[in-house]
Amino acid sequence: MHKKVSTNHYPFKDFKPHGLVEFYQHEHTLLTTAIGPFNEEIIDAHSFMQKDYINKLTTDYGQWFELVEFENSCMATPGALEKLMVYFVELRRKGIAPAKTAFVIKEGLEGGSLLTDTYCNLYKRAGMVMNVFKSKTAALNWLAEESVTELAC
Repeated sequence: MHKKVSTNHYPFKDFKPHGLVEFYQHEHTLLTTAIGPFNEEIIDAHSFMQKDYINKLTTDYGQWFELVEFENSCMATPGALEKLMVYFVELRRKGIAPAKTAFVIKEGLEGGSLLTDTYCNLYKRAGMVMNVFKSKTAALNWLAEESVTELAC
């Protein structure tokens, strides 16, 4: 059994996070389910709740990977996307960003055709390696490959 962490447990102050992010660790990979749509506050909750996992992954493995599987929607407000970019830059600055991130955006997911390129560009701008897949199996296979030299999408 894996210990799953959820943004539902984040002690928000003024405005409730929209969306839900749940994750658990399996070896050197953080497996994430992101249920959108998302606002800025969910990014605050996500980064706060993810902090301990990232520290543990970095300490235990040095290099770690992330799989993000979207459900319901991958739509996000412009403010949420900007806050996500700031978060990525901070992870890179601290040297604790994932070595590779795989997104699973299934065919027909709300916002998938609109935001796939946007998410890819966020990772590129942050200098992070990322790719988008239609299936979890393909995403996991890519994460298992040794090469991490590819840029986002």
